[in-house]
Amino acid sequence: MKTLKLAFAAAALALFATQAAAQVVFQAPMQFAGTGCKPGEYSFSGDGTDTLTVLFSAYDAGKPTENAASGMQRTACSFVVPVKVPPGFQVSTMTTDWRGFAEGRTELFREYFFAGQRGPQARTNPKGNYTERDNLMHNTWSGCNGGVVPLRINSSVRAVSNPSYIAVDTVDLQNKVVFQLHSRRCR
Repeated sequence: MKTLKLAFAAAALALFATQAAAQVVFQAPMQFAGTGCKPGEYSFSGDGTDTLTVLFSAYDAGKPTENAASGMQRTACSFVVPVKVPPGFQVSTMTTDWRGFAEGRTELFREYFFAGQRGPQARTNPKGNYTERDNLMHNTWSGCNGGVVPLRINSSVRAVSNPSYIAVDTVDLQNKVVFQLHSRRCR
């Protein structure tokens, strides 16, 4: 009986360790393109984890344009982020926090999708110090076989009226976006 209890305990421990190790994570290399994320104007951390933080130095827009570090009325940034999914799991949700400052009439646009699919879009008109949170449900691209799938994020900021200004930033004026993945076992 003692041997049977030990066997069950070892099996339960092995199952727990397998579930803990099976994690959906962001994976390098990540690609960025657009007027809001030119080379040298962004950095990221979180490779190999379920939380990705992206910092920008010129992701803003102003009207008149001389009020913006970017010197533009509208800037955009598109991300291609590989997501590694272990066999038997799928991405269930992704939470994204866009933090920044806006004054006047402005617009923040976001779209999320896995390669080969269309995804949800959000368009908001933030005011003052803002946090725009997107809680997104996602379908996986496969039958839970695991692998690496490109997650694509299209975004833009736009100053609509004169005068207006918008930036994706934090209190320290480092422009910042935080993405967090959640997974679940396939059904």
